[in-house]
Amino acid sequence: MMKLTDSYTITKILLNEVFNNILSNNIFNKKRNRYLLFTLLFVVYVAYYLLNVSQLNQIFITEEQSSTSLQNMLFSSLTNVIIIISGFIYLIVTISFSLTNRMQYQLKILPFERGSIWLGSILFKLLLGYVSFLIVFAIIIPLLNLFYFSLSLNLLVLVYCQLLFFFSITLFYLLFHVISVNLKLTVFNMNHILLVVFLFFYLFVFRFQIDQLVRSLNFELTHLVVSGFIILLAAGTLLFSLLISSLQTSRSEDVYSSSDFYTLTRLPIKMNHLSLLFLGMLRNKLTLRLSGIVLLFLILAWIDTRNFYTAVTTLVYLYPVISFSAIRYYSTTMSYRKMNPFFGLTATKETLLTALMNIMINLPLIIMAIVLAGDYVKTTYYAFIIFESALIMGIIFPKNKSSVNEFSASILCVVLALSLYLISNHLLIFLAIFTVLCTIKYYLLRRSFYDEIN
Repeated sequence: MMKLTDSYTITKILLNEVFNNILSNNIFNKKRNRYLLFTLLFVVYVAYYLLNVSQLNQIFITEEQSSTSLQNMLFSSLTNVIIIISGFIYLIVTISFSLTNRMQYQLKILPFERGSIWLGSILFKLLLGYVSFLIVFAIIIPLLNLFYFSLSLNLLVLVYCQLLFFFSITLFYLLFHVISVNLKLTVFNMNHILLVVFLFFYLFVFRFQIDQLVRSLNFELTHLVVSGFIILLAAGTLLFSLLISSLQTSRSEDVYSSSDFYTLTRLPIKMNHLSLLFLGMLRNKLTLRLSGIVLLFLILAWIDTRNFYTAVTTLVYLYPVISFSAIRYYSTTMSYRKMNPFFGLTATKETLLTALMNIMINLPLIIMAIVLAGDYVKTTYYAFIIFESALIMGIIFPKNKSSVNEFSASILCVVLALSLYLISNHLLIFLAIFTVLCTIKYYLLRRSFYDEIN
């Protein structure tokens, strides 16, 4: 009981450090106001869900569309999508999230057992992943109006989806961390590679087979069936949690502390402003990991389709993910930004150089869009917009200031980039958006210099 209390205290400390900019507001000084806010958010979220799956939205669904076999397949598809989303959330939180150096130091000097610190940090990451899931789930909720269920059954489906996330996360952590550590599969991030391979085949192969199998089964989704699924998920989550606790061999591991850079082979490179900034991006772990994931997807697509052209067309849609690494640009240059004026690196020059870096990073995508037969120009637009949006959000929410900054910047970057992408249907519109983003970037870079001086 003492270990659970200590772990809860550590989780609260981590949450307070991460959300200190929000919780330090006078409105949230009282616990009553915090509970009222969480209650309001909960009520709004549930109401939003029920509004989308209400009978009013189902009046245009025909009797054929509400058949048992189709409902079973839709329920199976929902299950598969949540498992895949949970896997990607686990992967993103694992490879990208880290605490500030100040919080890492505080964790090490806290008068708690290492096991309590480990459990508290795991619960903290779980909460962070769950917030991400709620945001993604809110986006896919409108698709659930295809379910021709009663209000009470829709509420059970909502509970089922939440428990399925926790079930999936605990399973991924058990397989791709705890067991992988025991089998020495964490060398060269082999556990992450195995997870990507699993998600790829589940996304493109297994889920279709599962959907067809479930559709052929002769059963009806009733309150009793969904309640049975909920009980099984709860029992499975508890079982996996107990296995994680018993198999975790090293609880002194620092799950947050790690270098942001890989040490590359020393090469005689002539240093200038461009090489300084560009090498900083290339050496960043996030850049290399995202590039590795994209490359691995290309290889897996080639193996699965046995057609290199088809694999490359798949790569076109995935390649813009690499541009997201620009979110670390500002934090990686923070340590020497005060010296930029002495080296002649002005805000104007840095704006132009980062735009050139954007082109260099997305050059393979530009070549593929030109060479391949198809309309891939908008995907190229999206890659450019993601890079600039990520860089801007990285300046507004620098990682080294607060641990949640990168988390907030990531969400806002995706929302901003997706919104701008949807309206960039024409080259002139894209150029206007790109110019506006570069202007905002210039203003933020220029202001950042004065902030550092002061």
